[in-house]
Amino acid sequence: RFAADAIVFVVAKNSPRNSITVDEIKSELLSQERNLILDGVNSSNFNFIAQKFNINPKDVKCSVLKNNSEIIEKINNYPKSIGIISYNTISRKFSKEAEEYRNKVKILSVVNNGISYEPNRENLKKMTYPFTRVLYFLSNEGYFGVGNGLIRFSCTQIGQIVVSKEGLQPYYIYNREVQMK
Repeated sequence: RFAADAIVFVVAKNSPRNSITVDEIKSELLSQERNLILDGVNSSNFNFIAQKFNINPKDVKCSVLKNNSEIIEKINNYPKSIGIISYNTISRKFSKEAEEYRNKVKILSVVNNGISYEPNRENLKKMTYPFTRVLYFLSNEGYFGVGNGLIRFSCTQIGQIVVSKEGLQPYYIYNREVQMK
């Protein structure tokens, strides 16, 4: 494990909706109205949400656009629709593109068992946001080669800072305190 990401639900900026429940999401995934917009049926977002609700991917009813960027750009054309994108698309602090994306949509909080969860770094870190997913590396190297070196670097303090700057929640970053006397 080296980082956490999440699925985020977005609507048009002028939408009256501020949240969505987990039960609503499941019913929308099976609804003939196709109000949910995903970024392609072969994407990790599509597979993650189908697995989360234990739904056969063939049974999921949704609209499809090319990618996260297209969902954000076009969501205002579909006032009843809810876009499903990756958290890291909009979470990069220093990215002008991510800032523009955040200004174009409204991010919904997810209500689970009566508790509302915002998709933010703290909830991802604690894994309380219901659609958090852990990112990890798989390696079949039986020795310390390039792949294992990348894994080792990604889990160091510097590697975790890189992970953070890319909009993901670092998994192994520790706050450091310096006391001077």
